Amino acid sequence: MGSTGTTRADAPAALTSTTTSLGHLALHFRPGERALAVRFFELLGGRIQEFPNKFSDEPLYIIAMDSAEPDRANNIIYLFALKPAQMELEAVIAESLGANTDEPHPVLRRFLEQRAQWPESYLHFGLHFSELDQLEAAVLRLQAEMAANPEFAARIQSMQVLKARGEDGDTEIDERMAASPVFSQVEDFAYGRHGVQVHLRTDLFATGLSLFGSVVELDYVFTGPGRERNAFNSLIS
Repeated sequence: MGSTGTTRADAPAALTSTTTSLGHLALHFRPGERALAVRFFELLGGRIQEFPNKFSDEPLYIIAMDSAEPDRANNIIYLFALKPAQMELEAVIAESLGANTDEPHPVLRRFLEQRAQWPESYLHFGLHFSELDQLEAAVLRLQAEMAANPEFAARIQSMQVLKARGEDGDTEIDERMAASPVFSQVEDFAYGRHGVQVHLRTDLFATGLSLFGSVVELDYVFTGPGRERNAFNSLIS
């Protein structure tokens, strides 16, 4: 498979799939809000285990996103409570920026407006589904929970659904999108070739400062002849 990217001449030899992988991601919930945060990953299909946390009264959760092989040491999310020191720091930052007020600092207002329009431009993490129907089922579960549980729904600030575009006579993708319970009613296309994207903005947990919440991206990529290039190996344009 060809690539349009470039590699530095002094770059080390690429690691093979047998030597390294993406291992884990550590996320934090606000104390007292673990049930809602855990529910989010239950709806995505994660396998969740709860453990005592010697540093907190709140438990620690290990979430295996690969349900086929849940005991591997990769594809793992650790979920635990924010530390008091970070909560104190965020309170000072929020006050200085006027967060959650009618008159936020202009730089904060511009940031929030851009993130609302382009959620993928903000620090985020992506979950890739090997089957499109699994992604669709997860989105439908999230939507059903939002409809039934106002407390949960209030913590999902937006859900941006972007469908895949069939290119060069690839009608299979267009037909699959037209039949989809999730993507058939949307007009906007994903940014890369041959894939769908769902961007979720939420403050149920944080990858950094909980003050700004998190963005989660759900992906699926159609594969096969003529679909070698996608957003994960080629330029988007």
